[in-house]
Amino acid sequence: MSQLIKFITLEADHKQQTRFLMLIIALLYLFNFHVNDIWTPNESFYAEAVREMFESGNFLEIFYNYEPRYNKPPLTYWLIAASSGVFGLNEFGIRLPIVLMGIGSIWLTYLIGRQLYGKKGGLHAMIMMAFSVQLLAVKQYASPEIPLTFFFTLTMYYFIKGYQERSFRYILFSYLALGLTVLTKGFPYIIVIGGTIGLFVLLNSRFKWNKIWEDIKFLKLQIGVPVVLLIGLSWVIFMYLKDGDEFWEVYYRETFGRALSKKSNGMKPFFYLEVISWSILPYSLAFFYALIRWVKNWKNASEKVLFPFCWFVVMLIIFTIAKGKIPTYMIQAHPAMLLMIVPLLLSYDPQNKVWKVLWSMSFLFPAALIGAATVIMIQQLNLHWLTYLAPALSLSLLVYFHFRKDSQKNHLLVAAPFWIILLFLICFATVLPRLEKFRPYDEIGQVLENSDRVSPETPVLIEATLIHNIPFYTKRFAQRDATLDSINNVEGETLALVKAEGLDQLTGFETLWTGLIYDFPSESQFAKFIMACVNAEKGDLSKFAQYHLVHRKK
Repeated sequence: MSQLIKFITLEADHKQQTRFLMLIIALLYLFNFHVNDIWTPNESFYAEAVREMFESGNFLEIFYNYEPRYNKPPLTYWLIAASSGVFGLNEFGIRLPIVLMGIGSIWLTYLIGRQLYGKKGGLHAMIMMAFSVQLLAVKQYASPEIPLTFFFTLTMYYFIKGYQERSFRYILFSYLALGLTVLTKGFPYIIVIGGTIGLFVLLNSRFKWNKIWEDIKFLKLQIGVPVVLLIGLSWVIFMYLKDGDEFWEVYYRETFGRALSKKSNGMKPFFYLEVISWSILPYSLAFFYALIRWVKNWKNASEKVLFPFCWFVVMLIIFTIAKGKIPTYMIQAHPAMLLMIVPLLLSYDPQNKVWKVLWSMSFLFPAALIGAATVIMIQQLNLHWLTYLAPALSLSLLVYFHFRKDSQKNHLLVAAPFWIILLFLICFATVLPRLEKFRPYDEIGQVLENSDRVSPETPVLIEATLIHNIPFYTKRFAQRDATLDSINNVEGETLALVKAEGLDQLTGFETLWTGLIYDFPSESQFAKFIMACVNAEKGDLSKFAQYHLVHRKK
């Protein structure tokens, strides 16, 4: 029992403590990650594009719903394809590389923390990175955010390790990782990471030009830049040579075009500060506290947090200036923001009572909120009564940590939100299988796969919308925004997914399947979708439409 308490309070032997926490984190990340059908819309793009790669045997060109998809570089698709080639073209195979890279990003944050602040610093960085809210929201979602975070953080780890140890071998690894970062999300990340490293070198040298020149020579840009461009832009060059302006117009719009020419309502200088206020919960308040302390005492900051500070500031400035703003753009800054808290956790002991209270409450207040949110979630989602053990344990932890007689309790401050959000997530994971009662996409696919009356080449016409994962589960082209008249007037075999109220306007069709489908633009507004499912369980089906899969043979 005493050993378990040491693990919970982060006082165990470092190697054992690290293994224990990574095991806990990995188990939670892997728990129930494959139980849900492919989410719509964004995950559907990647799942279906990979399915079509296997169908065509062409892994260089990307198609979604049998139409070219030039929006993003291919590395995320290739990672999913590699996993699916081993584990099957299913939810497990599609999401596995994403989940593993999420776990890998946490480990890389630990390595950077250890490089900058020692073993204990690495442990604190790992703990805070593991359960930040925004990372959790995308950790098993087949999209580029997690692979981008992994390769971005890998680039930064190899850079700072090589820079501090003056080893070009690690710098070369950093260039390779940057090439993969670009191959994941696009060439603007050369500017983001290059700007971060450039600012760090400049400030670290204290504007001594001989030192700057020494660093530039050490970095060997004449080797690194071609390596990055060769890896990162290889696919872009291939696609431009193949499809020319048709490709470049879309690709540019999704990269620089989104940043420079997208319509906006102004620069919104505080947009990402608002995002940070919730995206790295439960450690957002601690980050703002640390940021204020470092700005007030810049001399110590430049010695302790210069690297993560440059990382954070460059990303904040670039994405604030950019016209297109999406909250997920700052996920790759999470390690930097959390690393800025670490030095305070290692040695900070404010003597001023006001600062002492603010420091403690920056950790304990979010922890208490998560405990309260657990109770509300259990009530609202009608979870099993045993799940009330989670908030009870949360409260017990807060009380126990408070009354411990440690002279310096920073390790307990960082541990409290970690364990309490862990308990919250265990409860939340039990909800995921319930949602599938109202997500019948796999069921629709099974109906068609088991039918000997429907030709595999027959497209499915979807009335008035596009349900983005239907091409994946039906393994065929889906025509969006079909009208009842157009469905009736198709010559030859016809397959359609229509709402119940229009069924009597169709002639000569038989019904293959009937069921409820979420009748809202996107499942990505996840909280609304969950509540719609909970209300549906109680009999309120207002957010769902009755659909029929109908077929006519001519």
